[in-house]
Amino acid sequence: MELAVILEAINSLLLLSLLYIYFGNYRQVKSNFTIGIILFAAFLLLQNLVALYFHLMMVDYYSGPVMGHALVLSGLQTIALVVLNYVTWKD
Repeated sequence: MELAVILEAINSLLLLSLLYIYFGNYRQVKSNFTIGIILFAAFLLLQNLVALYFHLMMVDYYSGPVMGHALVLSGLQTIALVVLNYVTWKD
């Protein structure tokens, strides 16, 4: 299995973790900003799940260079989501 696929699955789990916190924050604060953060994370989660589906179902059509680019993008997103999770869960 390609590393990009594994990173997309990890990104999805990291986004679910963030959504859990954001929904908890919304129950307490009920601000428009929190709704915006929830929607942003939800659409990013949807993007990751669709990309994961495409990689798993259409793996024969992905060339090596394309998977290399997908790996770089997924890796950068993983780093960003790890940092965001760390900052969010730090308290």
